[in-house]
Amino acid sequence: MTLLPHWFPAACLLLVLGASIVRGLVLRVGGIHTYGFGHNRPIQSVAEHFWSITVALLATAALAAWLMPQIEVHLGRPAWSDAPALRGVAAGLMTVSTAFIIAAQAAMGTSWRVGVPAEGPGALVTGGLFAISRNPVFVGMFGLAVGMFLWSPTMLTAALLPLAASMMAVQVRIEEDALAARHGDDYAAYKARTPRWLWPIG
Repeated sequence: MTLLPHWFPAACLLLVLGASIVRGLVLRVGGIHTYGFGHNRPIQSVAEHFWSITVALLATAALAAWLMPQIEVHLGRPAWSDAPALRGVAAGLMTVSTAFIIAAQAAMGTSWRVGVPAEGPGALVTGGLFAISRNPVFVGMFGLAVGMFLWSPTMLTAALLPLAASMMAVQVRIEEDALAARHGDDYAAYKARTPRWLWPIG
């Protein structure tokens, strides 16, 4: 049996959600509306639905692993998935992904948004984690989903992976169009030197 606590995935998710909520409230007090899903163009509603379902499934999986591990067995979790080595890899990936998301959000400062608001994106951010990936928050989110699958491979956590990938595929292209429209040549130069993810494909 692993020595890692069953609540570990839930703690990672709560850290991410808590940091996002606090950041959104602070920016809102400063007069910046951070939530922009559905306000830029209709296709964003598709990304919003994917995003909502992904977060809901991730939260459900994390809570099930913590409070109802017997349900995981009914969802197909194999006995070997509780191996300490695999849980250690999963915990390491979730820890790095959580830190990646929070650090990327902090690096965005007042440009942090959820979706693209009607008035367009904020200032272009190219430093910190954004120097190695144009979408480090999404990279971290997908890392969380993969980590959750490794922690507890079930039908539920398996469904997270294509959902997260679909949401990312739609939303990043919406954001790229908005950034290109606002920042022109500066964004084109940034796009040319920095990969969309952490790898040169996609």
